[in-house]
Amino acid sequence: MIFAAIVSVRTLNPLTHARHSMDELEQSLGQSTRYVPEPSGMITRPKMEAFLELRSSLVLACREYETSQRAFHAIDSLDDGSDTDWDDIVDAFKLLGGAAFEITPFLARYFALRNLALLESGLGLEEYAYIYALAYHDQLLSEETRRQVFSNGDALSAEAASVLEACLRRQLSMINSDDSFKPAVERELAEMQSDLTRLLWQDGLPKQIQVCIDPFRSRLDELFCAPTAGLEMEHGARRAIWLALE
Repeated sequence: MIFAAIVSVRTLNPLTHARHSMDELEQSLGQSTRYVPEPSGMITRPKMEAFLELRSSLVLACREYETSQRAFHAIDSLDDGSDTDWDDIVDAFKLLGGAAFEITPFLARYFALRNLALLESGLGLEEYAYIYALAYHDQLLSEETRRQVFSNGDALSAEAASVLEACLRRQLSMINSDDSFKPAVERELAEMQSDLTRLLWQDGLPKQIQVCIDPFRSRLDELFCAPTAGLEMEHGARRAIWLALE
């Protein structure tokens, strides 16, 4: 009973912190912070730099999660009958001593850190999700990332996809009727509305977006965290925890 209470407290405290940080973010930026991308699709250099700074602040948290994942993967190898070195097993159990009950509170802490970093950067959550989806377009579509995050193999959840679809819809409303970019946005929006887990610009980024991201490519790749990739664009920790444990 006492053990269960300790686990519950370790789980609920970070969840509460994550929720409070989200409340603070919404109060600071306005609850109706509906992001509208530039009609041209371009992302400014200051926005990209703010995004990179935010990603830098999450590096240590990502490493902590990767350590926990290695422990669970080592234990899984016992179940599937594959050959496992006993030293690896011992190391895995040592890791699990701290990680066994850490996945849920870790994700909650991660979201709290992300939300506070958003406050400092001045980016809204939808804007962050939009830039994240474009900056890590290739990684999100990779089989390795999908295996690490979702059992169903989707690039992202329907909820995160709906946020990106809404951003694209608002962008379309701001594009002049004679703009040559408009037909491409209309086609992409139709694709997203017919596929509820489609990644934004899944078939390839438009050139005007690509040229905004390319100068930051090496730094973006350094700061990519595969274990949390499919969860980064989620609104809250509870949804992300459910996805991670799916």
